[in-house]
Amino acid sequence: MKVRQAVIEDAEIVAGLICDVQRLHAEAVPHLFKPADDPSPFVVDCRERILTDPNGRLFIVEEASEAVGYVYARVLRQPETAYVYARSAVHIDQIAVKPDRQGSGYGRALIEAVFDLARAEDIERVSLDTWSFNTGAHGFFRKMGFDMFMYRMDVYLKEEV
Repeated sequence: MKVRQAVIEDAEIVAGLICDVQRLHAEAVPHLFKPADDPSPFVVDCRERILTDPNGRLFIVEEASEAVGYVYARVLRQPETAYVYARSAVHIDQIAVKPDRQGSGYGRALIEAVFDLARAEDIERVSLDTWSFNTGAHGFFRKMGFDMFMYRMDVYLKEEV
């Protein structure tokens, strides 16, 4: 198992990995998430936004030169305001491991790469968001030391006809 930082040339590989997690999200919340029938929009997004983000890092985990998962994390630094003290975090924006490879340590290796990034940036906090339907991920994140920090709630107001 090897974890490495992704480069622009990895955009197509990452887009393929994004498709798996995008399908999961689109099935669970179809009014928000687009289907993952075509990876080309993800290739473009990887090339133009994710892999060029100066505050972002994308890591790929490989087994025998095959990419089996990725994590995209962003270094966030927020100044002090009248309401809060200055704070920094490394925020995990996206993480995925191929469904048939989950439970084999690849996700742990990706999270550890993010922890290493946080340490290198002298940041003590790593955060992430997870959708309420994704209960399998919740258990994994708890095993990695994450705990509930904040609740985000919403209400969907569908127009009545």
